[in-house]
Amino acid sequence: MAHKPGKNKPRQQPQESTFRWFFGYLFGLIKRHGDVAIMWSGIGWCFHEAAVAIMAFAGKQSMGNFSLSLLANLNVVFGLSITLSGLSITLYLRERVKHRETRERLTGRIRELELKIDPARTSSHLTTEGLTRKEDE
Repeated sequence: MAHKPGKNKPRQQPQESTFRWFFGYLFGLIKRHGDVAIMWSGIGWCFHEAAVAIMAFAGKQSMGNFSLSLLANLNVVFGLSITLSGLSITLYLRERVKHRETRERLTGRIRELELKIDPARTSSHLTTEGLTRKEDE
């Protein structure tokens, strides 16, 4: 039997454009971490407003003028660094919690599949979080 041309051709998957991938990835990050970024931006804005208020009261006395403006500039620098470090710490902790939740959610399914493949399999006695038992420490 002769092979007919045009039949049984493998279908080619449409290529996703770089533009679409980039913005899909960007909006995915915003969706996942947007609330935390907004919270830390608000905290940073509060530091900024406090620095503006301190600068408004500066200059009432000649000795206080220099020290308050210096403190206000330092306050803005420290406010930004605390905001950015707090944001990164918050994102790390959130990602860690989400990772543990995912491991815990998939533990039952993995155990079921392992027993289906090898019913004689013995347990490793890991907790559902993927940690070792307290007795093993």
